[in-house]
Amino acid sequence: MNAKRSRRPSPAMVVAVIALIAALAGTAYAAQSINGGAIKKQTIGGGKLKKKTLTGFQINTNKLGVVPSAQRAAHTYWAVVNNPGGAGNATLARASDAGITAAEGGGAVAVIFPVNVSGCANVSSRNNAGTTVPGAGSAQTNVAPTNPNAIEVRTRDEKGADQDADFHLIVVCP
Repeated sequence: MNAKRSRRPSPAMVVAVIALIAALAGTAYAAQSINGGAIKKQTIGGGKLKKKTLTGFQINTNKLGVVPSAQRAAHTYWAVVNNPGGAGNATLARASDAGITAAEGGGAVAVIFPVNVSGCANVSSRNNAGTTVPGAGSAQTNVAPTNPNAIEVRTRDEKGADQDADFHLIVVCP
């Protein structure tokens, strides 16, 4: 009789096996039944997500802030000016904003912006609005002394003599 009893599992072992089966079954059920629709919004922190599992579809881009280094370039303006020669011939070919204009006078072309650009960085180069090769030379910029919204551009030929020519201008403000 003692030999039969020793083969029989103890009541504690039976309870342990039942608990183990229940735990494994519950985990398997949960793994199959939990999906993206079952997760409540804002319940999982970013640190708990696997890398490269979110796409633009899951991210609300309207709630993202400005990247700190991109904020410096948030106020960038540009203009392409045709200046074929002769007084008053400068025209704006295209520009970054509708409020930008160009006017010739005093040996320079003033590109006028809708904002104060006196504290901004600016650079210009001889170029044209089309695909033809621009003439050799340079372009010089400075803030207009009478208008803080304007940048004056003077174009020169390859020898440094004043010459009316097409140019591109870019202004980056803080």
